Amino acid sequence: MNLRTQSQKPSARRIAALAALPIAAALALTGCASDDADDATGSAGTSVGGSSDSGAATGSATAASVASNGALLAAVATARGEVGSGTVISVEQEQGASSYEVLVVTKDGTEHELHTTADGTAVAGTPQTEAADADDRAEHQRLVAAADLSAEQAVSAFEDLHAGTVTELGLDDHLGKVVWEGDVLDSSGTKHSVRIDAGSGDVVTDRTDTDRTDTDRAGTDD
Repeated sequence: MNLRTQSQKPSARRIAALAALPIAAALALTGCASDDADDATGSAGTSVGGSSDSGAATGSATAASVASNGALLAAVATARGEVGSGTVISVEQEQGASSYEVLVVTKDGTEHELHTTADGTAVAGTPQTEAADADDRAEHQRLVAAADLSAEQAVSAFEDLHAGTVTELGLDDHLGKVVWEGDVLDSSGTKHSVRIDAGSGDVVTDRTDTDRTDTDRAGTDD
């Protein structure tokens, strides 16, 4: 009888083991929660990385815009170098971007017309000097004197407004102001006609040309 009673009583070792089971389960659940938190943190890190990728994409778009105008800027530098001195007052793509026409005005008001290769790095053909009278030279000097912004700075200002290729750019008069006016062709094929004050760089007009309508975004157009 006494032996049977002793066999029915649980041993101290068994009691301890049973008591340890809830603790082990709790620890296991805590570990899972910790793993889930780590996973969530990792996911959040990936999301932040995504934002960086977006910034990189914006930077790439800007870089592409600058690259698309590299030939035009090269044409400006080539033409100025060929003349030896002077101010570029006009640069324009010609014949499907196979060449550039550049006008350079020297200090005496004489206008020189040059054509460059498609990449803008070399002069194509023979430069022409305009047989201008005194009034023409005075007009050229007036435009140059009013233009605090160079052709290169005007290109940069156009790029700030629209990422794309500047297809033409020139000094002209508009409503009593001397302006840099020209066109920017963006990646969608939309043409933006822009005028900026040649002295201050302020936007005078910024018009988007579409198949259906022309919408002035700033200033007053002709």
